[in-house]
Amino acid sequence: MYKIVIADDERMICEGLLSLDWESNGMKVVGVAKNGVEAEEIIDSQIFDVLLTDIKMPGIGGLELVQYLKEANPATKVILLSGYGEFEYAQKAISLGVYGYILKPSTPKEIMEYVKSACEKIHMEQEKKNSIQELKNRLDDYEGVIGARQAVENQEKGTDIQDILQYIYAHHAENLTLSALAGQFYFSTVYMSCYIKKYTGHTFLEILTSVRMYHGAKLLKETKMKNREIGMRIGIPDERYFGQVFKKTYGVTPYEYRKSNMEPKESLEEFLRSIIEEKR
Repeated sequence: MYKIVIADDERMICEGLLSLDWESNGMKVVGVAKNGVEAEEIIDSQIFDVLLTDIKMPGIGGLELVQYLKEANPATKVILLSGYGEFEYAQKAISLGVYGYILKPSTPKEIMEYVKSACEKIHMEQEKKNSIQELKNRLDDYEGVIGARQAVENQEKGTDIQDILQYIYAHHAENLTLSALAGQFYFSTVYMSCYIKKYTGHTFLEILTSVRMYHGAKLLKETKMKNREIGMRIGIPDERYFGQVFKKTYGVTPYEYRKSNMEPKESLEEFLRSIIEEKR
């Protein structure tokens, strides 16, 4: 269950908030503070997901709590309750990164919807964090694929390039086109092209080819499959074209590569250098 803390100096407000059906919505109130000092003590003593606090309380107000909480646990979402409609409060709250700002009086339904929304946001952020970690774990396998590490770095800054790369990795053996990829993410083809270039430093075709050649190299080393079979497996059914691209990528034919001790990482770096040289 998501953990909720309530902070409000008005007894009736606290009792009203406590009476809401938190548990059926997957939440549990783990702390109640009647002022900012008590709220700080709760912040210091436990980890929770959402702080539902009055903006004005004796001693320490809601805005001060937000600043304190950002240092203690920045992942916690804060929803401010306030009877003050002045713009300065809302403006300050936004600058501090609070999740919601609710003016009193408010309905139980409105409050619950705000808190549920905050919990959903937490869930999404955790899923994104897990997804980033998953891609980091896979970088050992995709170390030689151009754009992979830069995409992870940009994903951590808030972009969605990781999902796009995951799709390319998962569907590289298909007849994958830039247009088809754009359609999957509801982007225009031009926007998708620019987006990939911006966050990986490489074009869609460069990345797709890199992934295909990486897997082609592994199949050459790990199996006895013929070139035509490998080409079919990685999305290049034309055996002659597979041989041409492979030699451009690695500097040797598939046969020569199979007999050599070359590693995918080195050859993909070679491929990247060849791309740069072609653009000069």
